[in-house]
Amino acid sequence: MRSHNFIEGEFYHIYVHGIGGLKIFQEEKDYKRFLTLLFSANGINIIPRLDRKIDLNLVWDIINNKINLGNPLVDIVCFSLMPTHFHLLLRERKDGNISKYLHKILVSHSKYFNIKYERRGHLFESNFHSRHIDNNDYFLVTSCYIHKNSKDLPGWKNKEDKYPWSSYQDFISENRWQHLLKKDIIDSQFKNSKEYKNFIEEHYKDEDIVF
Repeated sequence: MRSHNFIEGEFYHIYVHGIGGLKIFQEEKDYKRFLTLLFSANGINIIPRLDRKIDLNLVWDIINNKINLGNPLVDIVCFSLMPTHFHLLLRERKDGNISKYLHKILVSHSKYFNIKYERRGHLFESNFHSRHIDNNDYFLVTSCYIHKNSKDLPGWKNKEDKYPWSSYQDFISENRWQHLLKKDIIDSQFKNSKEYKNFIEEHYKDEDIVF
């Protein structure tokens, strides 16, 4: 049973693991397809055959206003996709929308994954995990945690800002996702991207977040 409700205007750290430590992203196409899903599922309008979309062209069409998603369900602040799990920092735009959004994402990726890898059964743990972020310090530390998450992957320690499946690079260089990623919520608290990067590198500690 979840210890909190999702309340309009509030921020939440969402994290979801593959069942039994299963790798939910097994090759580059899986990551790209999930990024497509992450942004294209965030709207009240239905995108036909969303479960069959496997590249980022759909996202570029959304950015260029060729596809109208309608009002967003949530504000996507930052994300990190890891082989066995993923992290999101979201703001609830309307009570209950986070649950709707996560349902769309998890069902779609499960269908895609099971068909592609010829398997059956659950792909994710029974419930997604969430933490209510109730103050700004916790909010910023959570963004650090998410953006440094790739540090434990082979070859990525001290190169987390180059990890392609995280929004870290979007905060310190060009924002690939433009208005679809609400980075201004963090940007407004720092003079520039360099200051935010310094904040992450100097102040991030694993023990700052208790799970």
